[in-house]
Amino acid sequence: MKTGCKGQGIAMRFIKVRLCLCLLLIFVFVQNGSLPAEAERKVEAPPFEGTILGMEIAAGSLALVVDISTSMDPFLPTIRRELRERMPRNPTLHVYGCVIERPSPRPQIENGVAPETITAINALATHSTATTILWITDLADPPNVDGIASLEKLLSDKGLQLLLISVKNGPPPSIQKVIEAREGFWKVLEPEALR
Repeated sequence: MKTGCKGQGIAMRFIKVRLCLCLLLIFVFVQNGSLPAEAERKVEAPPFEGTILGMEIAAGSLALVVDISTSMDPFLPTIRRELRERMPRNPTLHVYGCVIERPSPRPQIENGVAPETITAINALATHSTATTILWITDLADPPNVDGIASLEKLLSDKGLQLLLISVKNGPPPSIQKVIEAREGFWKVLEPEALR
C-alpha cells in the first residue's frame, strides 16, 4: 500500500511550509505591531476643502480622531451626522476621552476605538495617507507633560498638521503651542451649536 504515499508526503511538506510561513508572518505582526511594508497598504485619506462644524478647512489628505466619551454624548449625534454628510470617506478613529499621555508600548485599537489620543493619531499617520489630523473633543481631561512631549514628537516625526475642534473648552497653552508649531489651528464650539 505504498502507492500514493510519496505524493501525499510531498503535499504534507508543502502544507507544513505554508503553515510555517503563515506563522512567521503572524509572529512578525505580533512582534512589530504591523505587517511588513510590502504586505501593508495605506488607507486613502481624501482631501477636504470646506466647512465642518463651523471650521473652515483646506487639507490635502485628512483623517479624524473623535472623542466619544460620556461628556461628549449630547453632541455626538450632530457631530456624527455632519461627518457622515461631509466626510464619509475620511479615515476616523474614536477615543474614550481626550487624554494626552504617553501611549503604552503595545496599545490595542479595537473596533475603531483607540485607548488614547496619541495612539489614534499615530495609527492614522502610520496606516493612512493623512497629512492633517482633525481632532474633535471637549478637552475635559487635562494633558500631562509627558503626553504633550509625546504629541509634539509624533506630529514632528510624522510631518502632521493638527487641527482641533473643541466643545466648550479652549486648548490650554501647552496644546496651543503644539498645534501652532505645526501650522494648525483650532475652533471652540459652544454646546448650544451642537444640539
